[in-house]
Amino acid sequence: MSIKSRRIAACSVASFLVTTLPALAQLSTTPSTSPPTQSTTGTSQTSVREQELIRKLEEAGYTQVRDIKSTAEGIAVKATKDGKEVSLVADSSGKFRERR
Repeated sequence: MSIKSRRIAACSVASFLVTTLPALAQLSTTPSTSPPTQSTTGTSQTSVREQELIRKLEEAGYTQVRDIKSTAEGIAVKATKDGKEVSLVADSSGKFRERR
């Protein structure tokens, strides 16, 4: 990967985090009463990006999407697929992969 490509990738990730972190920073301490397929980050409302990520994951067969957190890799979540708990990470373009 060239230096220019790395800089572009770093800027993309930074842009994503700058737009996402303020929404995640406003977490409520009130427990969520939403159904298991919704985010359980403790907020009464999820951000539009979180809702879209949850929708994409559910379309891919994941259920009980929860513990949505911003990390250096992207947005990390836990979910259930085929009866097993999995950890996933979504990048700034919305693509996701299971973490090992």
